[in-house]
Amino acid sequence: MKIIISESQYNLLFESKLKQNLIQQIKDFGIKDTAELVNGLDNLFEILNINSPMEFLHLFNDLNVVQSEENPDFTLYRYEPKRNLMIYNEEYNHVFVNSEDIWIPLLDTGLFNPDIQKLTREWLANVYNLRGVTTSKFGEGFGAFIV
Repeated sequence: MKIIISESQYNLLFESKLKQNLIQQIKDFGIKDTAELVNGLDNLFEILNINSPMEFLHLFNDLNVVQSEENPDFTLYRYEPKRNLMIYNEEYNHVFVNSEDIWIPLLDTGLFNPDIQKLTREWLANVYNLRGVTTSKFGEGFGAFIV
């Protein structure tokens, strides 16, 4: 039996596979390197059909949540060990957000730091059930650290 697909079906299949591969690339290598593959962040957002900063944050809805072995007050959010995208400090109810992969791309969309803080708080409450937290990028508050 022959299966015949139309050109439009082929294009949809190709587009879907491309999106899946780019999202995996973001998880494996980060947003900056992935954006370079498609000639910039704007092109990446267009390919992935990301039309708002919140849609961008939803790329990170499936982070692995791990308790830090070095500090019991820290919960780590990441895809791979030693590449934390967020660090939640339970003692201070504060989330440090990775600058390069999350904070700076949000700045590039035209948001300012207070906007990003508000947006990330809303996203963290809805996706990770972290309510009433404060947020900042790595390097603020406690300073940059590796956990």
